[in-house]
Amino acid sequence: MRVDLTILPPPASPTRETCLVVDVLRATSVMAVLFGRGIEAVYPAATIEEGRVLRARLAADGSAPMLCGEVDALPPEGYDYGNSPGEFMRMAALPANRAVVATTNGTPALVRCASAPLVIAAAPLNAGAATRLALAAGHDVLVVCAGTAGLRSEDDRLAGGLLDARRRLRARRLSRRRDELHRSPARQRTRPAPRRTRLRQRYRALCTERSL
Repeated sequence: MRVDLTILPPPASPTRETCLVVDVLRATSVMAVLFGRGIEAVYPAATIEEGRVLRARLAADGSAPMLCGEVDALPPEGYDYGNSPGEFMRMAALPANRAVVATTNGTPALVRCASAPLVIAAAPLNAGAATRLALAAGHDVLVVCAGTAGLRSEDDRLAGGLLDARRRLRARRLSRRRDELHRSPARQRTRPAPRRTRLRQRYRALCTERSL
């Protein structure tokens, strides 16, 4: 599996790679929080006006989604909420099970990648889940940094490096598991347990003794 990183959204939508789109501040971080809170669907819009139109179309079925976004870090006129992960984390419950999100950098990058076989809104908050999903898809991976107003963004680039590191770590773990499955039963029986496994066993035994 090949992994590439682009510091800005590509001029044309990728068609072969899984795209991990990163906008740490703050679109993909908000989406990670919304999904973590149990929201069913998030619809990115390329512009603020497209967000309004998309919300009206989705509301036609009788279930209006939240309308969230920002222009220059401020909530646009007529939007329900801004683009702060903390705002959604502090809510006792989300007011709707769907959301439309339109931002300056992150959602245009997501829409730009719409022709890819799989597009994942990725951030440090959901790095583990995002990399697991990308690996399971089996395609080459393109990490797409949203940037800021057409310029490279250091926070997105660093988050892209984190995602690649998590992917490589998980790939190594999967490779080790496959190797263990292919070992002969006799060799598996005679091989001592790894030190970490022995420590876990001792810890569990100690916890059991204390609970008794």
